[in-house]
This record gives sequence, C-alpha cells and structure tokens, in this order.
Amino acid sequence: VPGAFMTMIAAFALRKIISDEGWLDPAQILKRMNFLVKTTLQQDTDYALSDDGLDAALCFIKPQEKKLTFAGAKLPLICMNNNNNELTVIKGDSKSIGYRKSDLSFEFTNHTLNVRPEMSFYMFSDGFVDQVGEKNDRRFGTRRLKQVLKEYTDESFETQREILLRSFNEYKGENE
Repeated sequence: VPGAFMTMIAAFALRKIISDEGWLDPAQILKRMNFLVKTTLQQDTDYALSDDGLDAALCFIKPQEKKLTFAGAKLPLICMNNNNNELTVIKGDSKSIGYRKSDLSFEFTNHTLNVRPEMSFYMFSDGFVDQVGEKNDRRFGTRRLKQVLKEYTDESFETQREILLRSFNEYKGENE
C-alpha cells in the first residue's frame, strides 16, 4: 500500500511541476518533487507520523540539439554505445525524495550528454535489480542487468524487453 500511495503522490507532483508550473529541468523537478512529497505528507515537521519516500530518475531529450539531460534520486541512467558495446552508468545523486531525513534544500545534479544515433539509454526502478532470486536468495543486481544489456544490444528494443523480462522472471522464480 505505501508503494501505491507514493506512486499516486509522485504522479500528482510530476503533473503539477511539469504541466502546471512548467518546469523542464530534471534536477529542479526532483528538488521540487522532494518539497511537495515532504510537505504533502507533513514529513517536514517534528510530528510527522510517516517516513515514506521514493527514488526517481528523469531525463529530458532535446532532439534538435541532440542533448539528453538526466537527474536521478538514487537511480542511474545506463548509456550503451551500440558500435563498440561500451556501457556507461551515470549515477544519480545519493539522496532519495520525500523521506523525513531528505534535505529540502538539496540540489540534485543534472548530467547532460550528447546523443548520437548509435546510443541507447536505459532507466529502471530499483525493483528490477533488487529482485531476490529463488535459487540463491541474492539480488538480480546491476552487474547481471548490464550483462544482459551488453549481450543483446544489437536486438530491437521489443526483443530486449522480452529478454529482460524473461531473465527477470526466470531469476525470481516463485519469489514475489
């Protein structure tokens, strides 16, 4: 239930920040989102009963400028160069959004990349890499995710999606 509730609050905050307020800068959106989540849940007070929050990642692409701007709250962006099979992880900041200990004045960091046709980008929730395997009781992990992406980088995105989902489901087995 807390996850679904946080999804609703985050969706409301994003709609308000982007559509109503007109923000387009990923780092500023995360900062504003942190403020809205904390104040909505009154987690900016000493009498807060909840301590909920989320990790998030955003990117904006300006096709005419061939630029991608990314900011993350504990979540990364994976950049894959399909020509040489080189994979780069652009880490998000080590701060989450909304929790009582989250700093209201924290400035998230923008990372701007030049986009080229041979590049692919991947964003994912922590639920993917944190999934515990049925056979070994260990996380799926970022290393395994990167291996799958590197192995199937030449495939279409639809095929990559199918392979990632199959790998994930086989790994988790009967686990939730």
